[in-house]
Amino acid sequence: MTDRQIEETLCGLLAGLFGVERVEPRESFVGLGGDSIIAVQLVGAARRAGLRITVREVLTQPDVAALAAVAQPMAQRAQGPQDGVGTMRPTPIMHWLRERGGPAASYYQFTVLRTPAELTLPHAHAVLQAVLDRHDVLRLRLTEPAADPQTLPVGAVRAERVLTHVDAAGLDDEQCAALVEREVHAARDRLAPAEGTVVQAVWFDAGAGRAGRLALVINHLVVDGISWRVLTGDLAQAWAAVAAGGAPRLEAVPTSFRRWSQLLTAEAAADRRTAELPYWQEVVRPGGLGFTQRPLDAARDHEDTARHLVLTLPTGTAAPLLTSAAERLGADANEVLLTALALALADWLRVGAAAGAAPVGASVLVELEGHGREEIVEQVDLSRTVGWFTTLYPARFELAGLAGGVPATVGLALRRVKEVLRRIPDKGIGYGLLRHLHPDGERLAARPELGFNYLGRFPVASAADWQLLPEYGARLDAPGPGMPMAHPVELNAITLETADGPVLHADWAWAEGVVGEEQVRGLAESWFRQLAALVAYAEQPAESGPVAADLTLASIDQDELDDLAAALEAF
Repeated sequence: MTDRQIEETLCGLLAGLFGVERVEPRESFVGLGGDSIIAVQLVGAARRAGLRITVREVLTQPDVAALAAVAQPMAQRAQGPQDGVGTMRPTPIMHWLRERGGPAASYYQFTVLRTPAELTLPHAHAVLQAVLDRHDVLRLRLTEPAADPQTLPVGAVRAERVLTHVDAAGLDDEQCAALVEREVHAARDRLAPAEGTVVQAVWFDAGAGRAGRLALVINHLVVDGISWRVLTGDLAQAWAAVAAGGAPRLEAVPTSFRRWSQLLTAEAAADRRTAELPYWQEVVRPGGLGFTQRPLDAARDHEDTARHLVLTLPTGTAAPLLTSAAERLGADANEVLLTALALALADWLRVGAAAGAAPVGASVLVELEGHGREEIVEQVDLSRTVGWFTTLYPARFELAGLAGGVPATVGLALRRVKEVLRRIPDKGIGYGLLRHLHPDGERLAARPELGFNYLGRFPVASAADWQLLPEYGARLDAPGPGMPMAHPVELNAITLETADGPVLHADWAWAEGVVGEEQVRGLAESWFRQLAALVAYAEQPAESGPVAADLTLASIDQDELDDLAAALEAF
């Protein structure tokens, strides 16, 4: 490929990922609204187009032209032997689930998709079978919690046995929604990992010539946010072949989840991971906000009985927040969202201290979630691998001096959060490796007070087949009865693309009796106010506003930047 062709290829791939007509070479990935999850998708799409780029390059290059300049052609390699079937090593997140306790068999995720008006039951079987055969972990069997999981051979799980056909003809939206809820719960109860049943599907047949709905209910052991994007794309590709009268042929999966589990086990013993132990010990040191009324109780504080508060940040704020403001602040989506959370917590503490409650100046230990598909091993491509890759790792944020909401405070919070997040080695993957696969892992045990997870951007297009339906698309986590809560307060955020632009949905969950509703509501509303404050801060005139984007300076910590600024001011 010529340089011009590489540039055009990347622009075309980005346009497809963002659902826009065209992307120009001088546009930036962050300015388009990109996050690390979309970066993984771009890396995979680029590799299928014959180009090698890394997630870091996607996130740090100032524009598409610069990204094209560092892209390298990939040598064509013959398809290697399929190694996805057989016994696999439990991954850190699987160990975390065991340690958490609760009924793992019913710990699931689900989504509901629009199905084509021309779909028939034989078609649905053919489409689903193609996906079951392509992705090995959808045939996972876990005979007992402490055992090593196994993936069964291709064909061992039949679509006819996992797909339930439900007549939904003549139902209005409200009736169909109630029917979907009942059937999803029934499908959850049919999940049986010990028998190799980790997938259930329910097709709500609206009748001939009418679009229906497909609920996919999948045990969380084998699926995560990026996996859903892979699965919906494969369903659409399989349907296109079936509708044309052919047999579905889905793209190969370059690296199996089983192979990845083996690589993680080896990585946990590497010297570079052991060298991280002092860093993580410092992060999990004692101390925190101490805002709970009592400790979490695994016997009664369950996910299905948690209280929820769902708020939506409208597109007027959400759109610039995750595009132009993020670009101008030199921050990615997580840095922006967590900066606002730190500001909200500091303000919350200030109000509490005035009422004689929590101390001002405390730090907070937050457990963060990452997509887990980190580039820690050469020649590994996980962009098409379905599985539960999630990484969990703690981050400690100092809150002293952040209350008040003035521009200087916003800037200070942004610098602190950037420094904390950019010092984390390899996006936190080492913490889980050391905590669960290393002999000294117990030294890293921690109980973060808050859990934070940003699920990225999802398209919402009710008129498109095999896409998430808006009324079900905002939540991808649905634990079954009896699953203990992992944190007193949990925040799950997702950006949904609507016809009017992106909106940010925030789902706050908390254990009743551990934290009060008034506390959570105050924190949630403050978080949205601080997000708006970040947009306003980014929009200040250049002479008084934030420093230009500095993602390419990620290897320099904030103390070094401050020293440099002080030295320059001395001239």
